[in-house]
Order: sequence, then structure tokens, then C-alpha cells
Amino acid sequence: MPSKKPNRQDDVIIEEEILLAPFTTFQIGGPARYFARARTVQQVRQALRFAQDQALSFCFLGGGSNLLVSDDGFEGLVILLLMDAVSVEGATVSVEAGYDLNRLVLDAAQWGLSGLESLAGIPGTVGGAVRGNAGAYGGAMGDVVTSVTVLDTATLDVVAMPREACSFAYRDSLFKHDPWLAVMGAVLTLTSADPAEIRASIEQTIAKREAKQLSCDRSAGSFFMNPVVQDAELIRSFEAEQGVRCRECRIPAGWLIERAGMRNLRVGGAAVSHRHANYLVNTGDATAAQMMELARQVKAGVRERLGVLLQEEVSTLGFTR
Repeated sequence: MPSKKPNRQDDVIIEEEILLAPFTTFQIGGPARYFARARTVQQVRQALRFAQDQALSFCFLGGGSNLLVSDDGFEGLVILLLMDAVSVEGATVSVEAGYDLNRLVLDAAQWGLSGLESLAGIPGTVGGAVRGNAGAYGGAMGDVVTSVTVLDTATLDVVAMPREACSFAYRDSLFKHDPWLAVMGAVLTLTSADPAEIRASIEQTIAKREAKQLSCDRSAGSFFMNPVVQDAELIRSFEAEQGVRCRECRIPAGWLIERAGMRNLRVGGAAVSHRHANYLVNTGDATAAQMMELARQVKAGVRERLGVLLQEEVSTLGFTR
């Protein structure tokens, strides 16, 4: 179907029936009824006004690294956030939501700013990392956030929210629970350090990920969050086997999935990765329905065999339930 043409060069273009699978790391998903590529906050506002005028549901898309889209797609407007301006003043970095997270990690090293090294290798954009409080190896995005620039999608006003108001927690933030607030950017406070030492730390993080074969090819990375476990014997078993202390009683979901005997589980083209049990992968022709069924079976197996309830880290779009 034809695109809706803009009136001015800087107006947002609303496209129709755009397949979403290529915009996600799962490479799964049907079309968006409407689709907009926003390179400025003003274009985001224009897209939202279109959604309001048409009484459409809408959602925001960044790197697509933590998203499973329905096979039927999304009967609404998807807004792809492409704003990626950045400015640096001393140890303070102001960055827009569409900035690639790994690019920011490497750029910060070049600027001699430390604090993002533990995020090296995590796919996605700054907006998604803030929304989900992305993290690894004891560090998280929320640790370095000073404030978040937020667009109220109801009023179209832009406000700066201090870190204390963002409710950052393990893989969580206010923005995952308030659908009216959209992350447009963030101000980060980092620490000055030797660029060579920062790069060495980044390389160590990447080496850890490669040692665990953490690849995001046709997956969303970790599908489930690491749960808090109350079973003292299960915690002791994990610590004895892995030779590490359990942080805050959280046991890695991948270890639990493997322990429950779910490592080789497969539903059609969707499979538990042989490299990392918390990675559910598209082996080439998986459907969203198959991926959802695989996730359901994994959750059921871990709960039945270990008494632990897993919670999805991955977001979904276009599903009716």
C-alpha cells in the first residue's frame, strides 16, 4: 500500500504494512499496520498525533533485541526511534534513545569515561537499555543514569525525570510499567579514567561473554530474568557446582533450565540454545507461536521440577493474551 507523503521535508513519513521481523534480533514477526521512522522528538510527536487521530494503539521500537512480535504483526503504529545525538561535557554524557548501546560503550572508552564496561556486548539501543535497566556482571544502566528525558505520550510534553523517580530495579524500571512514558534519551554520569584501562575492561567483558558463547543471533539474548530462589538446598547446589556465591539469592535462569532437563527442548523451529540454556533461538524458520510455546514449556518444566517460577525478560507485541 502507498505511504502517506509528508507535507514538509522534516515531517515524519507514515508507512503501511511494514514487516517487523527484520527489525528484531529474533527475525520473527508479522507486519505493522502503520510504521514511522522518527529521527527527532518532533517527528515522534507527529507520529503520536497520527495515532491519536486514527485511534490507534502504538508502540516504540529501538534495536529490537528484547522483543518477540506476533506472527499476525501489530494492528497499530510502530515508531522506530532513530534519534542518536550525543554530547559530552566533562564526565556527563547526554545521549538520545536511538544511540546504539555498544557504540556508546566504545565511544565512552575513547572519551576516557568509565562506567559502561559491564554492558559491552549487550545488543540494543540506549532507550531500550534504560527502559529495561540492561545489565550484566554486576553492573546496570540505571547505575550511571542521572536523569531520563521522557515524552508523555498523552500530553506530548517532554520532561526530565531524575534517577530517583525512575524506579530502577533488576531488569526493571518505571518505564516498563507506565505505557504513557516513552524514553527519549538520558543523561549519564561516568568517571574519568585511562582509556587504555577502560578498553581492557571492555575486552575482559567481551571475553567473558564469548567464553559463555553469548551470541544474540536469531534470539533476544536472555529470555528469562534470573529469579530469586527461596530453596536453600538449590542455592547450595548452584554455589557448589559453579564455585560462586549467589547474589541476592538469584540463580541464573540458564542454570535452572539446564538443571530441569530442558536443554534440548525444541518446538518446531524454536529451540533452547545448546550454547546457553536461557537463550531461546530461532533456528531458521521459527514462528512466534512456536517461540511462545517453547517458553511456556520451559517455564512449566522449571516450575514442576524445581519449584521455581521464571519470569520473561523479553517483551511481546501483537499477542492477544
